[in-house]
Amino acid sequence: QQDRLASFWLAQHAKMKSELSSLLELATAAADVEAIGVAELQRRFQDYMHFLHEHEQVEDQMLFPLVKTLFPQSAPAVDSVMDPQRHKGVDALNARVGRLLEQLHDRHSAGHGIVHDSDDMRKVVESLDRLNDYMVAHIRYEEEVAMPWLVSAREQHTHAVGST
Repeated sequence: QQDRLASFWLAQHAKMKSELSSLLELATAAADVEAIGVAELQRRFQDYMHFLHEHEQVEDQMLFPLVKTLFPQSAPAVDSVMDPQRHKGVDALNARVGRLLEQLHDRHSAGHGIVHDSDDMRKVVESLDRLNDYMVAHIRYEEEVAMPWLVSAREQHTHAVGST
């Protein structure tokens, strides 16, 4: 069961990294074209935010407490992953991207013309780039801290099954 949980968790992380990379590519491409899909970019970012929120809930309410229960010696390391201070940086970057996309969308909807050459689009691209870098590091840290315990659980289970 820990195997399935670890695989699911890693797949979630891969999906999150892929979506952030895709958002960055979309925003970068939009900065170079005549018309941009501001509404599409904003919708995809909102989908990413929804996914991230659910993912964090699963980690904080299920995955990390399970790791701590199975391996009490992991508590200091897992607690460092769950530290609310670690989420403040990503929350601030997500809020910045969300605000910038909302401003862009409002400008575009109000008929203020094409915004592809505006500072606003450059700011979106730069903010998404920072968010992408931050999230990749954030995910890497989580995996470095929690995966050894999940791998250990799998090995213990495999050994126990092989011994019977």
